[in-house]
Amino acid sequence: MSEVVEIRDQFLELQKKYRQYLPKVDPALIDDLLLRQVENPNVVPMYMVEVFTRPGLNTEEVRSYIISKTGMSPAIYDNGTHYVTNQKLTLEMLKEISDSEEVIEVVGEFTGGLGSSGASHEHRPHDGRHARIASAQSPRVPNAEVKVPREEPSTRTRSSRIVIYTAAGIIGAIALAGFIISGGILPNTNVSQTLPAGTEPGVLHGYVAGPGGLPAVGATVLAAQQGDDFFASGFVSINGQYSIDLQPGSYIVYVAYPDGTDKLATVDVQRGANHELNFAY
Repeated sequence: MSEVVEIRDQFLELQKKYRQYLPKVDPALIDDLLLRQVENPNVVPMYMVEVFTRPGLNTEEVRSYIISKTGMSPAIYDNGTHYVTNQKLTLEMLKEISDSEEVIEVVGEFTGGLGSSGASHEHRPHDGRHARIASAQSPRVPNAEVKVPREEPSTRTRSSRIVIYTAAGIIGAIALAGFIISGGILPNTNVSQTLPAGTEPGVLHGYVAGPGGLPAVGATVLAAQQGDDFFASGFVSINGQYSIDLQPGSYIVYVAYPDGTDKLATVDVQRGANHELNFAY
C-alpha cells in the first residue's frame, strides 16, 4: 500500500499548490485543464469560463478587457458580477484571472468548441474543499482504504437552450421589439483575430431580425472558420445590420440573441467579395 499512500500524499501536496497559487479557481477546473494539456500539449482547449467579481465594476471596461485578451465578448449576469466567456484557456490565463483583485471566484467547464450552454454556476467559494483536503491525514495503516474527498456538484441554474457566449456586455436597459437588452445601443463593432499580412478579406454582412422582423439590436454575430482558428464577431446595429471582415474560407456563422435564442448557418467567403447572409428570429 506504500505506492497508494504516496499517490495520495502527492495529490494532497498538489492541492496545497492550488491554494497557494490559484486560490480563487475551482480545483476541478485546474485538474481538468492540466489533464487535457498533458494529453494534447499542442492543443489549447476551449472552456466555458465563469468569473465572479466584486460589485461596482464598469461592465463596459471589463467587457472590452476580456475581448482584448480572448477575442470573445462575454455574457454578463447578476448585475455585472458574473462574466461568462467561451474561450481558449491556459494555466497562465487562469493565473492572471486569479491574481486580479476584482475577482472572487473562477469556475469553468470544457466545451471543446464555440457552442456552449448558459451560465451554469452560482457563486460558491471553494474553501470547503480546500479545508477538507488540508485537514486530511495520510493513512499509515497497511491495507487501509484510501478515500479522497470529493466536492459535491455546484448548484446548477443551467438553461437547456444552446447559446454562443458572445452576447453583448452592456450597462443600462432598453426595450426594443420585445427584447430587454442589458445596456445601451451598441455600434456594429467588429472584433476578430488579425488577418494574415497581404490577405484581401471578404465581407460578410446582412440583416438580423428580431420578433416581428424588427432589428435585433444587441444580438451578436460570430463567424468561426472551419479547420482554422480564425474567427470574427460583430454586434447588430440599430438598423439591424452587421458587417464582418473575414479571410477567405468556409465558416460556421452563429447569431446569439439577447434573450438566449440562437441561429446557425454556413457560408463560403471568397477573397474581395461581399456575401449577404440574413437571419430571421
